Amino acid sequence: MIGNALSDTGDASLQKQFIPTSCPNNSASGCSIHSTTTGIFGCNDVRASSHFLSTPQTRSSPDIICIPTRTLYRARTAYLMSGTAPSIPNLLTLRGREGGGGVTRGRYRGVIHRGGRGHGPGAPSASAAHDATIQGTDTDAAVSRLSAVQIGYIDDPYAELFAQSGPGAARRLPIINRGTYARTTAIDKLVDKFLDDTESSTEGRQIVSLGAGTDTRSLRLFSPSAPTPRKRVIYHEIDFPAMCEKKQRIVCSAPQLRSILSDPDSVEELSHHGGGNSWHSKAVAEKHKGSELWVHGLDLRAIAASQQPQQPLPPGVPIGSRGLHASPFTTGSTTQHEKQTEDTSLPQQREPLTLTSLNPNLPTLIISECCLCYLPPSTASSIVSFFTTTIQSSLSIVIYEPIKPDDAFGKMMVSNLAAREIRMPTLEVYKETEDQERRLREAGFSGGEGKGIGGARSKTIEQIWEEWTSQEEKERVDALEGLDEVEEWKLLAGHYIVVWGWRGVGVDLEI
Repeated sequence: MIGNALSDTGDASLQKQFIPTSCPNNSASGCSIHSTTTGIFGCNDVRASSHFLSTPQTRSSPDIICIPTRTLYRARTAYLMSGTAPSIPNLLTLRGREGGGGVTRGRYRGVIHRGGRGHGPGAPSASAAHDATIQGTDTDAAVSRLSAVQIGYIDDPYAELFAQSGPGAARRLPIINRGTYARTTAIDKLVDKFLDDTESSTEGRQIVSLGAGTDTRSLRLFSPSAPTPRKRVIYHEIDFPAMCEKKQRIVCSAPQLRSILSDPDSVEELSHHGGGNSWHSKAVAEKHKGSELWVHGLDLRAIAASQQPQQPLPPGVPIGSRGLHASPFTTGSTTQHEKQTEDTSLPQQREPLTLTSLNPNLPTLIISECCLCYLPPSTASSIVSFFTTTIQSSLSIVIYEPIKPDDAFGKMMVSNLAAREIRMPTLEVYKETEDQERRLREAGFSGGEGKGIGGARSKTIEQIWEEWTSQEEKERVDALEGLDEVEEWKLLAGHYIVVWGWRGVGVDLEI
């Protein structure tokens, strides 16, 4: 089954890494697949010794090891998920260290970036290199989105504008395409529910996308061909200034977008918080009258800093625990690097932070699509707190993140990312679905007396596919390309979650 799944993908590089073969141990049932990358054989003989790919040393071992096919099958899934497989990323694939120079495209993923300046003279800081790696996930997300579009999973005529990929080069594995489909349609469903509920708001409503990067949701919403009129929607995107500037150039240079957005106007804002390169545009179509797009060039952790004036830390708490540049796994004494980072990165006092045109009196939806997971939990909580305290009207939130770091697959994912100096701090705190829901309840998305309706809900990507996708739609998607890796899909989809919450009168995201 594995061999068939690989041959169906059309990915030549992957087929060279995992190929059908004969058994080196002369097993009666024979081996079904051979990993040329690791020298490991997947054997149909269940009596074969078990071995799991878990360390870089194992992955580079020249030894020939015969293991049960299912074990190799799951190891291959983790290998694909880890980002070490060439040209086979998933939603958390990281490539920022590859390819040398150039501007890395990326949605916001982590730390304050100050124009590329490091903490030492003449060289970028470790945090800047980390930023570049994290921001690189947007490139992979854009290409994965284009793959799903080209095959027919989702309809997004603007995906190709933001994915630098030649014809056919964007094709991803079926499980990745299905994951992109489930992720996109789930968030779209919640966005549509929010907009439907707030349609009667005469003053308008607003959406704030954290770390939007090259996301095209605002373009799809304001397209003249969009199925539903969306009037008086103020759509905000927040990302690094360089990312916002790049997106502005793409929007200005794409003639097909002139029927969607007016020519962007540059906006001066957030200079006291390290911001820049913000811009604004209006929806052109009459059916979307009164709708606007605001793109704010700002590192999200500036929002956290504005919420956390520098205060003395409690006794025994290391400096690195405070937040913006801290490792989530800091446990011992503070290093000199941490002291330098703390001293130079966190201001003693900030002016109040305001986003141009963010109206505290409008119903608001916050979207974090694999964004907050790269921040220390306290920093992520401070960002959410900024909106829960600023927005006086109804407030909703949608978060998409990985979960379950403690099972075999989760440990593999975390280990491979850690080998590339990448951490997902919130994953260590919000490990399970109940943790993610509790997170939102503690942030105020729980309703109760004096608050009107409210709640917190969640679904894994696997549940979204099974419960939110109609049988007719499942058949359509299944017909696009064969999915032999059913067990692999369930394993992958069970490790990602969409969690959402709402509070206040006039919005009910119960689905």
